[in-house]
Amino acid sequence: PYHPLKDFTAIVQYGGFNFGVYVKADSPFKSFKDLITFARQNPKKLTYGTVGTNSMGNITLEDIAKKEKVEITHMPFKGTPEAQTALLGGHIIAGAGDFNFSLVDAGEIRLLMLLKEEHSAEYPEIPILKDLGYDNPYPMIISIVGPKGIPDGIVKKLEDGFTKAMKEPAFIKGMKDLRLPIAHRNSKELNEYIIRNYHFFTNLFKEKGLIK
Repeated sequence: PYHPLKDFTAIVQYGGFNFGVYVKADSPFKSFKDLITFARQNPKKLTYGTVGTNSMGNITLEDIAKKEKVEITHMPFKGTPEAQTALLGGHIIAGAGDFNFSLVDAGEIRLLMLLKEEHSAEYPEIPILKDLGYDNPYPMIISIVGPKGIPDGIVKKLEDGFTKAMKEPAFIKGMKDLRLPIAHRNSKELNEYIIRNYHFFTNLFKEKGLIK
């Protein structure tokens, strides 16, 4: 057991992920608004797959559905490959969460929205949550943390070293090849970000009855 706020020292964030809501490329749904319109006209018939119950994709779409006053049907899978296979096979209408960028490049799936808090350099034309009027945070980040109690001077040295490494051509190329966005938060900013999201999701989970 560990406590996310008490048992780690935030050092630096160096990246993030591209998560989204997507459909088959030949789907009649051209936008996320189309999905909501369909859900409004066909309660519970909008099926979407994620990597599991209470995953970020599931939590976010259910919260959006609540705000839009529509009923949708969640289909949890063991992982993204299963969810994407079900989508391509026509067994579900949409997917929510991570996706295989090669399927986007090959024209097999169509992104309708990115589940992100900032625009994506990899998919600049795809709207993000706030573009569609949703204020949901989606804190799926890649960062470096250490155990609690690291002296400030050592934290600063590590932070400076990793920040410098982020400017290396090999790092930039590697992230680009993986379609992973580069994003930087220093130790203070990362710690504040973790605290803010911890409290947001604690309150959300209490509202959903998942925790007391």
